Amino acid sequence: MKDKELIKLLQSQLKMSQDTNKDLCTAMSVLNATIEELKETIRSLEQALKDKGIETAMTRKALKNVAALMEKHNERQQPSQSDPVDEEFTPKKEKPKYDPKARGNNGAKRLEHMECEERVIIEEPEDVDLTDARFLKYQQSVRYRVEPMKIIKEIHKVALYSKDGTIVRGKAPLAPLQNSNFDGSFIAFCAQMHYQYSMPINRLASWFSDNGFRIGRGTIGGLLSKATAVFSRLHECLRLAVLEDPYISGDETFHKVRIAYKNDKGLKIKKGYIWDLIAHHLNLAYFFYSEGSRSENVFEEIITGYSGTFQSDAMPVYRKLGEGKYDGITRIPCLQHIKRKFIDLKEIPRAAEILKLFNLLYDREHRHRIGHDGCTVEDNLRWREEYAPPILSRIKTCLDTVKTDPDVPKDSDLMGAVTYALNEWEWVPDIFTGGDYDLDNNLIERMQRLVLLLRRNSLFFGSHKGGKTAAMYLSLVVSCRLNGVNVMDYIADILNRCCSWAPTTSQEKYRDLLPDRWKPDRIDNV
Repeated sequence: MKDKELIKLLQSQLKMSQDTNKDLCTAMSVLNATIEELKETIRSLEQALKDKGIETAMTRKALKNVAALMEKHNERQQPSQSDPVDEEFTPKKEKPKYDPKARGNNGAKRLEHMECEERVIIEEPEDVDLTDARFLKYQQSVRYRVEPMKIIKEIHKVALYSKDGTIVRGKAPLAPLQNSNFDGSFIAFCAQMHYQYSMPINRLASWFSDNGFRIGRGTIGGLLSKATAVFSRLHECLRLAVLEDPYISGDETFHKVRIAYKNDKGLKIKKGYIWDLIAHHLNLAYFFYSEGSRSENVFEEIITGYSGTFQSDAMPVYRKLGEGKYDGITRIPCLQHIKRKFIDLKEIPRAAEILKLFNLLYDREHRHRIGHDGCTVEDNLRWREEYAPPILSRIKTCLDTVKTDPDVPKDSDLMGAVTYALNEWEWVPDIFTGGDYDLDNNLIERMQRLVLLLRRNSLFFGSHKGGKTAAMYLSLVVSCRLNGVNVMDYIADILNRCCSWAPTTSQEKYRDLLPDRWKPDRIDNV
């Protein structure tokens, strides 16, 4: 390459380098300007936060001073008689909060658990000669520990003697089931875990195995099924007792059951319905299962002989009670079933307005509670006669307005909710003719959650016989819960006590064993 060409090449490269440096300098200047702007923004934010902190501190101080003034009775501002009062929802008296603290423990809320079995263990100093030591006191330190469940094998050795040419022997306690070594407490424990706590039988068998006791699920299922022979007369006595109550609720729910033939889906499973009655005054529950049927004939079989008030949803078989098909029975509806349809439509203004009025009924109802502050059934009835009629009138007006509005489509959800409410409205005012009637069927629906949990965990009944077995145990479990009775203690006592009763034992004797009258320390002369 010639010298001239080389010089030109170097000059061009130098020019390119200078241009690049100029671009870099420009970019650096822009970047520096951006950084300065960001710094200024940060300084502004920091100053704003400081000012906000000062303002917050001043606000807190002012609120503290106002609270101090409010504590002084003579400086409180009393509302004037001319001040407007919200007639819809006025503040209710606050309930006293439950304080679980049983004793002082550095301010911690800690229970003493007096219900536990106590074991006192003396901890002496280790590796110390206490010959000349003087005892001062014990410092108590509590620990709660869990021991695996114990299953006790009781061996009853029956003594035999010969006296005056005859054999004299002791007497072993009777077993609840023939040819069985299991005491009533074992069967009661299985019933409690399966029907109250919804533990499937196969898991219960595994739980026993994990605690050192081997038993098959077939054995557990057989014990629960055979024990119903002892409960059969008690279950019928429970039905008769429930029907003696002047105020009961009724409902039904389903549980899948295995059947002998295939359904439309090719499965040998169908829905089997369990019926339920609850006596509100006696706190007794009666569950009934009849081949899983939901027909009117089954309900007639349950309700035959009843005279009183029956609360239910709007299923056609229940509505016939209000239409006078069954003499002596007055039907009242469930407000929650009516209200629930408007809850689903609360985004619609007209549905929200109706829902607010239903909530107003509940708000007024909760102002008085029977047994609180000396409130009696008669007091509550007078209160209902005062607050209910004007609110019911407003609800009825809103329902009629929507029903006759041509702009509301006949097939809309809002029209469906209004139609359901109007179909039930004939009996709604009857709820407020008694001081102890519930506004809804929530009590019975809460009790039916046991069936829901059983359905989720156990999948299905093995047969219709399994449905009848479940109905018997659920009747006892729910009745015990309503009366605050321990389910396991109750079933164990009933099994051990009734296994020796003759088939001709009177119904009145069984009546004394229902959870509302049961006494665990009774001595029966059989």
